[in-house]
Amino acid sequence: MSDEAPSPSSWSMRGLKRWLTTAPETRDELIRLVHDSRQFLEPDTVDMLEGVLDLPATQVREIMTPRPQVIGLHESASLPEVMDIILEAAHSRYPVFDSQDDDAVIGILLAKDLIPILVMMVRNQEDKIDSKRLRDLVRQPLYISESARSDTLLRSLQSTQVHMAVVVDDFGNFAGVVTMEDLLEEIVGDIVDEHDDFDEDSDINNIIPHPEKLDTWCVQAATVIEDCNDELGSHFDDAEVDTMGGLVMQALGYVSDLEGESVTIDDWKITITDVEGRFIRLLELTKVPETEVITNPLP
Repeated sequence: MSDEAPSPSSWSMRGLKRWLTTAPETRDELIRLVHDSRQFLEPDTVDMLEGVLDLPATQVREIMTPRPQVIGLHESASLPEVMDIILEAAHSRYPVFDSQDDDAVIGILLAKDLIPILVMMVRNQEDKIDSKRLRDLVRQPLYISESARSDTLLRSLQSTQVHMAVVVDDFGNFAGVVTMEDLLEEIVGDIVDEHDDFDEDSDINNIIPHPEKLDTWCVQAATVIEDCNDELGSHFDDAEVDTMGGLVMQALGYVSDLEGESVTIDDWKITITDVEGRFIRLLELTKVPETEVITNPLP
């Protein structure tokens, strides 16, 4: 008989085997089992398993890039215009819109598919792509409803062997795009590549204390309301809108001359500090002292 003491890892494996002697019968039991397995498994492994199990409960609208933030191309764009957008955005895929209808996506352009055109341009001194040729370059889009489950999206992307889908709302209107990377980030967390701006893409930096003002935070408009509530202890309602920018737009009720406008929601004063066109980019949230909170009188 060996006198060597069993290693901690062997105790963990024995405990895990005993833990799994009774198979879970429902999804909730399986989720609870995975959550409670942190005493046996590495935290990253548990987080990944929980991410996989959460896919059926996650709708596409929760992980997609919404329409205001989508960088796309128009089929009538010249080659210099297309290249300027690609060089600035540094994405690998772009939805291409019908030149007469911004809601109609004719296909997805892969940046690498422009290489033969660039070679042709160099050889023949051509300087633009006409609409027919750009239309010929795009690939057939995959459409999916914004209310579809994320696991359904995953199976669709796998079966069609594409990495980007066009998201439509209940009326068939263009609502945004969603990628395989979006799905993977739901499972493994943020994926930052060599083209990403870490400060912009990291969830941690969506909400930062104001460097000069007390009880004030700078919040990106695309921040999910639930994340803002968790971070700041606020209680903003996300029943009808998902993002902080959408919450402010809903409260204001108009879409022009937004910069500098303020609205008070619950006990927070929200000021729009940066806009791009009609779209809000950055907000400033200030906690209003209880003595200054105005309660609407009953009619």
